[in-house]
Amino acid sequence: MPSFDVRFIKTVCDDTGHEHRACQAAFKVDAASLSTAAQLAEADFCRQKGVRDWTIFADSMELRTPSALPSA
Repeated sequence: MPSFDVRFIKTVCDDTGHEHRACQAAFKVDAASLSTAAQLAEADFCRQKGVRDWTIFADSMELRTPSALPSA
């Protein structure tokens, strides 16, 4: 089963007005498809934050397979 790295991102402004992307949470999800990985990550994020809608804390979600990430 493929693994996906999922990050929930919030765009915030600093005191000079420049926008920055802040990671609100990151998950590694084992799922059969990209859409299933997104659903599982959304459920985990909402459960951890105690909310029904993840967009309260994040603006976007990024999904990647670990092989798509640059090596450190």
